[in-house]
Amino acid sequence: MFKKPLLQKLPLSFGSSFLIERFETPYFETPWHYHQEIEIVLCDGGFGKKFVGNHVSDYIEGDLAILGSNLPHWFRADDNCYNKTATIKPASIVIHFLDDCFGKEFFWIEEMTEIRKFLEIAKFGIEFYGETKNTIRKIILGLLKADKIGRLLGLIEILHLMANTKEYKLLSENGMVGVSKKDSERMNVVFDYVLKNFKNDINLGEIANKTNFSEAAFCRYFKLRTQKTFVEFVNEIRVGHACKLLMVSELNIIEICYESGFKNLSNFNRQFRNFMKMNPKSYRDRLEN
Repeated sequence: MFKKPLLQKLPLSFGSSFLIERFETPYFETPWHYHQEIEIVLCDGGFGKKFVGNHVSDYIEGDLAILGSNLPHWFRADDNCYNKTATIKPASIVIHFLDDCFGKEFFWIEEMTEIRKFLEIAKFGIEFYGETKNTIRKIILGLLKADKIGRLLGLIEILHLMANTKEYKLLSENGMVGVSKKDSERMNVVFDYVLKNFKNDINLGEIANKTNFSEAAFCRYFKLRTQKTFVEFVNEIRVGHACKLLMVSELNIIEICYESGFKNLSNFNRQFRNFMKMNPKSYRDRLEN
């Protein structure tokens, strides 16, 4: 049975032109979705996978990103980061606003030129790092307790910092604009299936059947939606898991190869080098130095 994600309608607080709220939940129940509002998201607890347009990577506590209007995204908490006795639960602080939230002409005044151009780039999704991320994180935490004027000024300050830093990277390779309800349902099924089964053999026929496609039609559909093949996507998930094991475990390279869903070492090394531009041993050595 498909989940039923829709174009998400985000309610504003009474008397506010934009929304800021902290969400803490056992899992991030909102699946692959999009909305008209621009979103600033600060991961405030837990870890997992993030899907932004055709981008997929891990997220951890403290990560900060801005997602442009109608850019499909999903932050999926890792099943291992929550249990009934956990003191840290998956959480995020989000700011949602429309580009006309302060008036239709606000971002078109001369002083807003840099921010207006930056918001155009945000349609690809942007992740921040370094001192910029740390500074903005402190401002966001302060906004949760600020009054209305403080929140307004804080949002403009955040956008100013984002628009004038070089400590960022683009996430999606293209600005995917929205998805239909049926696309959302199908992509949720695909993501959920791969994340649950990437350590084992991935059955193309099974996932095609789950999304009501023939195998050939599913492959065409997935490539059209993500600009990458389904095989590339699966390998990307597997390599991402291998990177995590190289960072946090003492497993040897061969053990990590099989634990990540690869069936032989040569293919593991080839796929790892394809995504990370180095072999697994070099990646681990760099982490230890």
